[in-house]
Amino acid sequence: MFKETIYKPFRVTVLLLLILGGIIQSCVDEPTTISTFTKEMMGDYLKNRPDNFSEFKRLMDTTQVLGLVDTYGKYTLFAPTNTAMKQFYNSKGKNSLKDFTVDTLRKIAYDHIIKGYVVKSENFIDGLMPYLTMSDRFISTTSRSVNNVFIYFINNTSAIQTKDIEVSNGVIHMINKVIDPSVMNIAQAIKANPRFSIFSEAMIKTGLIDSMYLTRDGSYIPKTYESLINGEIPQGSGSMDEIPVSRKYGYTVLLESNDTYKLNGINSYEDLKAYAATHVYNEDASDASVTDITDRRNSLNKFISYHMINKKLTYTKFIDDYDTKHMIKTYDMYEYIETMCPNTLIEIKKERSSGLTNLINKSTENGKAVQIIAKDSDSVNGVYHEIDNILIYDAKQAGELSSKRLRMDAASFFPELTNNNMRYYDPSKARSWVFPQGYINRLKCTATTRFCYLNAYGGYLDYEGDEIYLKGMYDFTMETPPIPAGTYEVRFSYQPTGGRGAAQLYWDGVPCGIPLDLRIFATDPLIGYVEPGTDPEDTNGYENDKMMRNRGYMKGPCTYLDVLGVWYSKKIARQSSQSLRRILGTYTFPKSGTHKFSVKAVREGQFMMDFLEFVPVELIENEGVD
Repeated sequence: MFKETIYKPFRVTVLLLLILGGIIQSCVDEPTTISTFTKEMMGDYLKNRPDNFSEFKRLMDTTQVLGLVDTYGKYTLFAPTNTAMKQFYNSKGKNSLKDFTVDTLRKIAYDHIIKGYVVKSENFIDGLMPYLTMSDRFISTTSRSVNNVFIYFINNTSAIQTKDIEVSNGVIHMINKVIDPSVMNIAQAIKANPRFSIFSEAMIKTGLIDSMYLTRDGSYIPKTYESLINGEIPQGSGSMDEIPVSRKYGYTVLLESNDTYKLNGINSYEDLKAYAATHVYNEDASDASVTDITDRRNSLNKFISYHMINKKLTYTKFIDDYDTKHMIKTYDMYEYIETMCPNTLIEIKKERSSGLTNLINKSTENGKAVQIIAKDSDSVNGVYHEIDNILIYDAKQAGELSSKRLRMDAASFFPELTNNNMRYYDPSKARSWVFPQGYINRLKCTATTRFCYLNAYGGYLDYEGDEIYLKGMYDFTMETPPIPAGTYEVRFSYQPTGGRGAAQLYWDGVPCGIPLDLRIFATDPLIGYVEPGTDPEDTNGYENDKMMRNRGYMKGPCTYLDVLGVWYSKKIARQSSQSLRRILGTYTFPKSGTHKFSVKAVREGQFMMDFLEFVPVELIENEGVD
């Protein structure tokens, strides 16, 4: 088991740069909008243009990073001009590069390089991009009009003066200001912003601020686990196994500003404490009497922790990044995210009819939702977003969640996948990560278990495009996110192939019927799948659905499809005999909480898991095929 290395708070001098609109306009030249191409390597391009880049080239040379971008590969470089470099020296009270340590200069260089990806302006989004710099930080891109010309900005301050300069090993964007990301952790960043002082005071007094200082597990050393890479290509993957390059922690906080609190009659910390006492849902009635605000059962403690998530979720990572080409764009999407308030979830909705995304806890009763209005305030180990209304887990929200189908992608169970930048979509390249024992907190497995994650790839017939993949004589138990109290039919989604094995499935330690043979296709008489539209007497396949349910199976949903047609003929999951759901059983959960899903191989071979879903029994009869 890896040690959780805690990086304690440290003093940071915060320099608030107040940039007036007029100053920005006077300092930003009209950008070059025409892309250029040169056969030079990236390093040569800098060396051959000293009028623009001699200072940055000297920095790259001093840190021995210049040689890196002079090699073949894929790189994106945001290159500051000489003027930008000199302004940076002045802002730090320095005169030249010689006044900085080599380690500091190397970090500056890494802040400007994305390795492994060529990110052109056409790939920019309004917010943090899903690519890490070499200093393990995300950068944001925005565009705004300056002197009636739209200009791209990096981290809201560095204007791109010439974009999309194509070189042999990537692309360069020339910028007018050095990228200088915050060195504060998320707790310090929130404390430093006076607009959130009421929330911050409550976060400090409850002690919850102390739960957000983890940054990186210093005991995790990737080279130690290189023996786990066996050189085989997983079936259906087309990729070699990789070891995660880091084991980082991450956090997200959803914040109401002081102004938003005032609109709701909350003008102080004491007001917020009183509000929480009368609004927070207590599943255990005795919790209402807990007055110690550092106790996790206390109402204020619950209120604050319901705003906190142990994943670093930039704006697009709530749900947009999982709306891959697999997802059919006429069906709403939902993501269920565990908060740091014990046994609670928030619902994120992407609504097709309105075009709105990141609708938080949208009410089916009145259609209201909490929304993000200021996004992606980044820090070393997290990000915070301002929301437009009060986010609370009250009795209505508890009732909403317990009355809905909860479909949860397997990758959403494990914060490590998000915090270490593994959960993303690549339409053309499959990647497979194999995990050492102890890397994933919510997973327990034997030494013979090879547990892998295959990122979202266009060749898979998977919900959101990704899957959990195992091989050999596996034996593992994974802990689910918290499920609200209620009676549910629980289902497990998978794709059968000839290379799979057979496994005994368990729910909370109890066997789920006989072992499941994952080699058996849905058309086998044991399952009885008939493709909808092929039986003239059962055009929609509804009668076939009933027959399959009697045997403990269901077709895949009609909400996603295979993109590339490599193995699954570009079919919608419901139309494919290689997409199945196995009904694990009907279970009553007296209280909200997590559960254990265990799998033990009874025949050697592959095992995969796409998603789990929890369906309140009262919804089953009219559930539909989505």
